Amino acid sequence: MRTTPTRGVGYAKVISALRTYTARRWRIKRVKGSFRRWTEAERQTIRREYKHTRVSGRELAKRFGVTELAVAGQISRMGIGKRSDRWAWSGEEDERLREIMHLYAPLTVARMMHRSKIAVVERAKHLGISRRVRDGWFTEKEVGEILGKNPHWVRRRIVSGKLKASYHTPSVKPTKGGSAMWHIAENDLRDFICTYPHELTGSNVDLFMIVDILVGVRVPC
Repeated sequence: MRTTPTRGVGYAKVISALRTYTARRWRIKRVKGSFRRWTEAERQTIRREYKHTRVSGRELAKRFGVTELAVAGQISRMGIGKRSDRWAWSGEEDERLREIMHLYAPLTVARMMHRSKIAVVERAKHLGISRRVRDGWFTEKEVGEILGKNPHWVRRRIVSGKLKASYHTPSVKPTKGGSAMWHIAENDLRDFICTYPHELTGSNVDLFMIVDILVGVRVPC
């Protein structure tokens, strides 16, 4: 007849050994970079210093004390692994950029132009195209792209009252799958960013656009 072992000194030693082994394995994995908790400052360093070469990836890995694979994972996550701006901009592309840059968020423009977001922003700066010409409002999807969140996350903040928004078409409430949309004023988005910055922690936000939005802040957040 089997008996249930009592939890004596032997049991405590086994549990202690297991905890020590797990802790050691965790430290090893953290050193390798598998479970590294990357900060936004480190991601910005990768965005700035990654030159789309293996050498630059190796240098970044050495700098952060992780493997090249760990750096490659962050590069892939941020969508900067493949360069889409290797070819020169044509006159037609420049004109198209002038037409739509002030109408949509940079990420949306990048997808429409089949370019990277950084390439679009840098080209707009080179051509002197302002992204603040827009009449001061954003759609629910565009706010999600700026804050690095999905539309459902944005909608929950609207419903909770944290993010002020109105119906773009008066008396027509936006619904899932409907043609109506939310009208989020730039000032209201700015207030949300200043009031709830902790909600954006860990998000791959559009820093270029957020800086443009915060430029109009008269009182420090």
